[in-house]
Amino acid sequence: MPIQESELIDTVKRVLADVTHDDAVLDMDLDTQLREDLGIDSMTSLTFLMALEDAVDGFFVDATTLEAEHFQTIGSIYEYVRTQLSTAKIA
Repeated sequence: MPIQESELIDTVKRVLADVTHDDAVLDMDLDTQLREDLGIDSMTSLTFLMALEDAVDGFFVDATTLEAEHFQTIGSIYEYVRTQLSTAKIA
């Protein structure tokens, strides 16, 4: 059964909260800026992506589709994960 939108958003936030050691992320909006608001740097981004791969069944990072714009906000990384899951189901 496909993951529901709210469940996927919650998972993205939970993984981000775990990686940043900041449970306040769980209550943040989708427009929260990863770099500016949460201080996410390139190393934390990699850790976050690997943790997302572990947490979301069927999600794999595709280096050919991952762009800097995907790391703007919580919502943009959610959209990337959702798109990758949709693409994986079609393939």
